[in-house]
Amino acid sequence: MFVRRLYRRSRTGFATVVMAVAVVVPAAGARAVSSVLVYSCGRAFENLCQVNPDGSGRRQLTTDGAARFPARYISPSLSRDGRKLAYLRGYRLFVLDRATGKRTGPISNEALLARISPDGRKVGDLENFVSVNSLAVCVFNSNGTGHKSGRDCVGSTGSFGFTNNDRVLASVSAGFSYNYNKGICLLAADGTGCQSYIAADAAHDLWDPAVSPNGKLLAVTRATPTHVQGAIVLYDYATGRLVRQLTNGTTDSGPVWSPDGSHLAFVRGAMTNSPRIYTISVHGRAGSERQLVAKGRAVTWGR
Repeated sequence: MFVRRLYRRSRTGFATVVMAVAVVVPAAGARAVSSVLVYSCGRAFENLCQVNPDGSGRRQLTTDGAARFPARYISPSLSRDGRKLAYLRGYRLFVLDRATGKRTGPISNEALLARISPDGRKVGDLENFVSVNSLAVCVFNSNGTGHKSGRDCVGSTGSFGFTNNDRVLASVSAGFSYNYNKGICLLAADGTGCQSYIAADAAHDLWDPAVSPNGKLLAVTRATPTHVQGAIVLYDYATGRLVRQLTNGTTDSGPVWSPDGSHLAFVRGAMTNSPRIYTISVHGRAGSERQLVAKGRAVTWGR
């Protein structure tokens, strides 16, 4: 069973729900869509679109994005239940409540990457600290409180993600060489630095940490040194052991989990003009990935 909704264009540029008008029962044998993927779309990847995991239901979510960078919608990140959507408009960080249409922000005006925690309570970004020539991850409450005086920024890192209990995972040097992202670290709750290494690889750079919904697996982009794209691999979260390499690509990046933990989505060729979005089973092998979007960037997945 699902609810058919009416939409109207809001001042935020998003289509927002205004009322539920009918309950429709799917035909016998029909499979209900239980989750949705959001990604950057458009000629300059200036807007946000959504699609169902089976490729149906493609829809443009924003209408006022523009090619000039300050007006682009980029770096979308959904909470696991799909209600909260963090995104950047240029360098400005916002959080949208997709059920009510309420937008919070800008929470930051210096953001380079946005991530929201699985429960939607925390939102973070990467910011450039020119004085020390490094990037740092800054964490805020997703309702906008804690801005400025309450912000918590820790560097140096090039990518990050949240655990299932709102802790931060970040790419770090792992002691192999300065400022190279050879490991994924669980940052200390008090912001003092790395508490423990979840995964490390002296021969590769590890990016884009994403924890499975059950907390057992860590998906990352594993790249050759100094690169940010490579193959999608899985590590055992508790032991740091390499479980399997899911793709053989050299330009794959940005893995995100389906809400039920059965699949991942990722982008192939993110730095090209024609990036593609794929999905793959968590039990899949290289070559079993399925193309979902022929031209899309920066994918996220929620219910």
